[in-house]
Amino acid sequence: MTAALLEFVTLFPAAVALSWIVFACLYTVRHEWRLPLDPDFSPSVVVVVPAMDEELVIESALEALLEQDYASLAIHVVSDGSTDRTAELARRFEARGVTVHELVANVGKSAALQHVLDQVEGDLFLVVDADTRCRPDAVRMIVQQFADPAVGAVTGHARVRGTRRPLTAMQALEYSVIVGLAKRAEQVWGGLYTVSGAAACFRLAALRDAGGWSGATVTGDIEVSWRLQRRGWRLAYEPRALFSIQAPRRLRALYRQRLRWSRGMVEVLRLHWNIADTTNRALIPIAAQVVGAALWMVTATAFLAVGVAGALDGSVELPELGSGRSSAFLWTFGLFGLQALVATVLDGAHAAGGWRVLPLAVVFPLYFWIVVFPSFVAGGIRGAIPAGSARWTRTERSA
Repeated sequence: MTAALLEFVTLFPAAVALSWIVFACLYTVRHEWRLPLDPDFSPSVVVVVPAMDEELVIESALEALLEQDYASLAIHVVSDGSTDRTAELARRFEARGVTVHELVANVGKSAALQHVLDQVEGDLFLVVDADTRCRPDAVRMIVQQFADPAVGAVTGHARVRGTRRPLTAMQALEYSVIVGLAKRAEQVWGGLYTVSGAAACFRLAALRDAGGWSGATVTGDIEVSWRLQRRGWRLAYEPRALFSIQAPRRLRALYRQRLRWSRGMVEVLRLHWNIADTTNRALIPIAAQVVGAALWMVTATAFLAVGVAGALDGSVELPELGSGRSSAFLWTFGLFGLQALVATVLDGAHAAGGWRVLPLAVVFPLYFWIVVFPSFVAGGIRGAIPAGSARWTRTERSA
């Protein structure tokens, strides 16, 4: 049993990497190169910017939205109990057509979005975080796949901006190599693990059909993605819709962000554990992959603890270089290097950081084990414990 679990810890990352590489390439060749582009397709879009104490970034976010080359836009800002100048700065844009909703008490991101959803009409509902900058054609691109009436939500291509710092550069690589490649692979299965909370567009009728926004988890984007797919709606990835985001610049902020992501993942599994009757079957392999990742984290943590304790007291010997076990780990690292190369090639000019951050793939395992892995384990533990409704949190901001 122990040997089998150790094989699982060793080989699961390699299996995931290989599947992402194969399916992402299939998606690119069979679908991405043939994505629709109809300049006459222009459904009405309600854009909502949820904001809590976002005075450093709210103006630049609205300027980017007002520069969109898309006419059918109605822009809304909802200030969720902000104690700074967020609402005041947003009101400066009212003369340019922006509607400002000011909530006196902080109710959480999901409830703030629901506040606007209850008041608007239109074809599509686009959520853009306050730190997100949209390329001028982003909205025109993200609406294209809604020409398919089965599509309930579309997520854009998030890129990290400001990659001169080593930590943000590493995250830029991560967004391309893991997030972007995974979304392409999941499209072959017919769905998505999640739309991006930073930039996601929903068919308004689908969002209401699924029950709107819920504050049951700390990651409302993941939860609503699963709920939409359980209702039979298809989720799509639009790599041509480019959005740049701010990434955490300090380790503490990054740790808190990833802890929240992991906690939300486990909360969604607890909430949507019974997917046997899911209308959109794409959610089944996606859920299986998530469960596998959760089991891998638990098993890897156990072996890591035993290994460290055993190495300290001399009861456990580390595998020698060239042994079967160490060779398997080397193969896994090699596959990650291939994964990084493939992701960068597929992203091309859209790559988050481009070829400049690709060499960081050599040290990415250290970044994962030292920074990402501990936060995901801690977040998973928190998510396994039932809690009340979640209030939203955001990462640190800079102007």
